[in-house]
Amino acid sequence: MKQQMIWLLTGAAAMLLVLLLVGATDYSAPNYGRFQLSTFSADMDDNKAAVGAFVIDTATGETRTVYYRLIDSQGGGSIFKNDLKKPFHSIQ
Repeated sequence: MKQQMIWLLTGAAAMLLVLLLVGATDYSAPNYGRFQLSTFSADMDDNKAAVGAFVIDTATGETRTVYYRLIDSQGGGSIFKNDLKKPFHSIQ
């Protein structure tokens, strides 16, 4: 009887170990490719152009502008927004 109890407990422990190891596997969707960067440019009046970039969260569809600049005909201009080094959740 004692030998059968040892085999029963050993089998139960082995089964529990297998279930714990299988349950520890992460089956969630991968996060790579979640954020995508896109750029834009547009001609404005008076020899000016607008250039910029925005990030799209492909999981939620949310889009945030991370860079926006106006450029004049000499190549100078004004930067209105530069959030290129910020994490997505902190971009306004």
